[in-house]
Amino acid sequence: MLKNLLLTGAIMCSVICYAQKSFKGPLENITSEEQAKAFIKAHKKLKGKFFVFNKEKHNTTLAKELFDTSIGYSKVYENEYSKTTYKIIDKTETIYYRASYIFINSDNLNESDLKRLKQTIYSKYNQGMDFASLIKRYSMDANASRGGDTGWFIDGKMPVEVEDELIRNNKNHYLNKLFTVDIPEKNWHYIILKTEEPKPIEEIKVLKITEDL
Repeated sequence: MLKNLLLTGAIMCSVICYAQKSFKGPLENITSEEQAKAFIKAHKKLKGKFFVFNKEKHNTTLAKELFDTSIGYSKVYENEYSKTTYKIIDKTETIYYRASYIFINSDNLNESDLKRLKQTIYSKYNQGMDFASLIKRYSMDANASRGGDTGWFIDGKMPVEVEDELIRNNKNHYLNKLFTVDIPEKNWHYIILKTEEPKPIEEIKVLKITEDL
């Protein structure tokens, strides 16, 4: 009986060890986002996920520890039920931009009314009225409830006409100065306040896998 129990234990141990070794080699060889996603697909039992951590947005203890880990290395966290491994696939710096804006839809405005509305907004801002207050009063999209703030954003997240000014022509605009971007074919008009200079923000690409113990 004891001999059978020992044999069963040895077999179980060998299965567990084999399972751990079966993905350890491939995991160590992963060096790109594509490989990480392929690994997740091939090892569904490991509950793999792929994350991008942004140093500006993610301020948790976990994120800070991962930012301190070198590319190609892993951090392992274990409890009585599972072991979670985070492997750093890549680290980059991406340029982000930030502004606030008032959006005007001129579907129901004639040219004179639109011009008068723009002049009113510019005049009140130049007289010292807070732009956030102007946004709440005049902006016509849902972002008004968030104070018109774009948050830190990258190329491809806003209308191309707006990005042309905020990204490609950024140097033409000064902090805390208003400028207007019109998209007449859509009757869209943006009065924009540049609130931050372009900022490089560190990001890390992370593969997470979880093993049940």
